[in-house]
Amino acid sequence: MSRTEYQGAFIKGYIHSDVSVGTSAAQFLPIADAGTRRVALVIQNTSATATVQAIFAASGAVGIRIPPLGSITQENYNGPVRLISSAAATQVHIAYANS
Repeated sequence: MSRTEYQGAFIKGYIHSDVSVGTSAAQFLPIADAGTRRVALVIQNTSATATVQAIFAASGAVGIRIPPLGSITQENYNGPVRLISSAAATQVHIAYANS
């Protein structure tokens, strides 16, 4: 007899959005609402040339660099997500799942 244990939340679906990121840091995802837990977050830089930085804080202009056509994932991050790009009008895809 086998037994499987799973300790994380089951993801029922993602919320998707395409956004246009500029050369000044701007917020694209607010702090999760009270009682909501963001269990998964994916940020995909869909530009073939621009670099995007994901800033996981309410202030500052330096974050984790996402290379052209690259992506990053975060688990259980409920804070704000701000983005800044090396070029104007850079297309980025954001997907997240709540529990």
